[in-house]
Amino acid sequence: MTEWRTPSAGDLTDLVTRLRDLDWSWNLADVAELAAGFGWRVVLARPNWVLLDTGLGASSGKVHGASGKAVRIDTRLTDFVEEDAAGADRIRTAFAELAAVLTATLGEPTGRIPGQWPQIRWAGTGTTLVLAQSPVSVVLSLVTNARLAADDRNIEAEQQGGLS
Repeated sequence: MTEWRTPSAGDLTDLVTRLRDLDWSWNLADVAELAAGFGWRVVLARPNWVLLDTGLGASSGKVHGASGKAVRIDTRLTDFVEEDAAGADRIRTAFAELAAVLTATLGEPTGRIPGQWPQIRWAGTGTTLVLAQSPVSVVLSLVTNARLAADDRNIEAEQQGGLS
């Protein structure tokens, strides 16, 4: 088994501070410059997304977009785990530890979405930092507030049976 990788408290504090204070064009054409500034590497660019290596491998980050504009920056904070009881425990623990670092850095979250795949959010004026737990990793995202609102509406509609 390889060594479990997750950022140190100092590295995570630096990352979230830089993301929170990010001032860039939000143009997909500018992702290479954004990536270089964070020490990330562009792996593959397509018209509406750019795949990144943010330090945990070729698909550890992604910039999502539409019509040439970026709407979401994802960076995986942990290695993947097996989808078993031990992996679930490891991810829950990592999520809690990473959330504690983010809370110490950013203050109390502005939103919490409990459930099987919880999220913790820190909203800003134009973007929101989202820490999310998935079945196999923990991901930090910087999402435009417009995109996040649209995603939330879609999820709500799906839960109410409004979308097929």
